[in-house]
Amino acid sequence: MNIEDFRGDFDRVAALVQEAWADNEKRSLLYTPEFLASLFECPDASFALAPTLYDGQAPVGFVAGFPRRIRYKCREWRIVVASFLSVSPEFKKRGLGIVLWSDLVRRAQVSGFDGMMNYCVEGEPMNGMILGSCRLSRIAVERVHSVSYLSCVIWPKTTVAAGGRENGSFAEILLRLAAPVADRVPLARVWSRAEAEWQCFRRLGAIAVRLGEGQGRGVLTGYIMSVADPIRTKCLLVEDVLWGDLTSEERSELVRRLKSEAAAAGARLAVVPIQGYSDMAPFLESGFRPSRRVVHAYLSLWAGPMDPGPLDAIYLDVF
Repeated sequence: MNIEDFRGDFDRVAALVQEAWADNEKRSLLYTPEFLASLFECPDASFALAPTLYDGQAPVGFVAGFPRRIRYKCREWRIVVASFLSVSPEFKKRGLGIVLWSDLVRRAQVSGFDGMMNYCVEGEPMNGMILGSCRLSRIAVERVHSVSYLSCVIWPKTTVAAGGRENGSFAEILLRLAAPVADRVPLARVWSRAEAEWQCFRRLGAIAVRLGEGQGRGVLTGYIMSVADPIRTKCLLVEDVLWGDLTSEERSELVRRLKSEAAAAGARLAVVPIQGYSDMAPFLESGFRPSRRVVHAYLSLWAGPMDPGPLDAIYLDVF
């Protein structure tokens, strides 16, 4: 068996991820080959940051790091967000997950990244593995935030005519509204134009809605994918909640538009993370309710200051 750059065999790796995560306590999403391929179309994503353990032609272990720029401690950092750590059930409990994760850390360091973000679902063994691996590797790590969620059922009758959208303008609005968030939130994503375009309309299942005249004054983005349940229920995962200068009534209207777009695309569930950087009241008014799911965000920086303890808010995609 050898650890290599990911070969791009999305069918096999998607099957590996689903098989490896099938026994998790929390039901996972359905990570299809098309979804994984779309993630690697995000600007700066690379197969070299996805070390894969191959047994001949078969992938039996996988992890990927996706580049992000963040503003933290009054400066910009280049990090990778680690995800999809998976080991085939027949090879579990051999320490291969730690080996793969450590290899990703090494690759990120060699490539000039400043650190890594790991997300772990509360109650899953991954939390202990990440903390233990960081200690063994002498890498500083802090749980910078715990993300809770709101969710709701989307009924088909909520579908209304949403109208067309100008793809280019959505990226401009996202860039404009996200910039001040990075100035007021302790840890926040910094966007490039190419990333904003991918987020708003190039990624698989992308949804974006706006409200306001001209360049728009508020925008919500997200994407739709299926849950790994018997009927493959489609779910809207909300990502960017940027109200701009919308009034409370306008914010509620924007949420209704988002649900309508999602319903028209076949979504029957919607989930939005609570990260502290944006007002969640419009979602509560639209029928969203607290979920029991909690995801912990662990930040590691190879060198540089880190705040002990959790931050009151972060603005970064969670997946």
